[in-house]
Amino acid sequence: MPDQFTADINDLYIIGRMDLPTLGITYGRVNNAVAATADSDRAAFEVTAGGPPSQITTLWQNLRDDLQDLLGHSAENLFSAGQTVIHIAEAYEQTDTESGKAILKASWVDGTPPGTTGREHVPVEQPPAIRFTR
Repeated sequence: MPDQFTADINDLYIIGRMDLPTLGITYGRVNNAVAATADSDRAAFEVTAGGPPSQITTLWQNLRDDLQDLLGHSAENLFSAGQTVIHIAEAYEQTDTESGKAILKASWVDGTPPGTTGREHVPVEQPPAIRFTR
């Protein structure tokens, strides 16, 4: 039974240290890419060069802002969920036997425990700054 419990803790650590942070970084990048579209609003929505903005300008800006904020909040929630899962795994680890803790620690020596897929890893990059419109 300890081996199964240890595997479950490793699964939690994989989710909290690898999967959720990687998803958060992805959502953060997309948040930044959507935010960058604001830089070209004027040129994109002029009826003629130097002329008045199109009638859909405000609709587009509101839609873009909503999407940007949704992506930003999702990124923050993914990072928070990852930290919560790690906290849960640590609480479980404290209730495990000493031998179970030793197995768990040994599994993370090289940073990639058993049970990960080929592309799963602990992100080494810093998460992007999340940009909100409001």
